[in-house]
Amino acid sequence: MTEHRSNTPQSPLHEILDVLIPANRDRRIPAAGELGVAAFVTEAAARNPALNSALVTLLSRAGELADGITPHTVRQLESELPDAFRLLLRETYKGYYSRPDMRAKVGVGSHPAHPAGYEVPSESPALLNELTAPVRARGPVFRDPTGDQK
Repeated sequence: MTEHRSNTPQSPLHEILDVLIPANRDRRIPAAGELGVAAFVTEAAARNPALNSALVTLLSRAGELADGITPHTVRQLESELPDAFRLLLRETYKGYYSRPDMRAKVGVGSHPAHPAGYEVPSESPALLNELTAPVRARGPVFRDPTGDQK
């Protein structure tokens, strides 16, 4: 991953991450780049060739688009390179929201979902029906355990 090593506060990756998850100064919530999510993303890219390729492509294109990274530049990257952008966005969210300190700041407990759990409202019967309709329409797709002997 030689093409996007720089994770300094002025690096394009850092700036893109700050646009993807901007700071909220009133609530003392830092932006993603400011929080150091670039290191998380580049470490993930070192293990994932598809993410690495996406990151190289996005940063190369970002360098061609403008002198600096702006929200407009990031929207253009998303429009021109949607698959690569989606990979970056997913890793950005994972890196940012996997931190207990950030989950607490956005109103989600800093503890794991289980065993303490979060209150999760039940789905409505209509939604459950909609979600399971394709499975019911497909019909049985298993072997009869009795071997069709009754």
